[in-house]
Amino acid sequence: MTFDIPSDVYARIAAIPDLGTRVEMFLRHEAELEILRETRYGTEARKIAVRAFQNAQDVQLKQENMQASFETLRAQHQSVTEQL
Repeated sequence: MTFDIPSDVYARIAAIPDLGTRVEMFLRHEAELEILRETRYGTEARKIAVRAFQNAQDVQLKQENMQASFETLRAQHQSVTEQL
């Protein structure tokens, strides 16, 4: 299995010493979560999730939206952490 990593992302992750271990752990967790999703959620819920994932991929393809999306996420995170 191979994945294309955008050059700007690759430049930012290249120096992470245990990246392979982290990616492996992430993939193992995702596999377990997928089994849980398949048994926990109905067919319609999974279809909605697939559509949401596809929409997210479409947004990621639009680079200008990525920065705005990140800024929204950062602001939401800041708001939540201020309430803790």
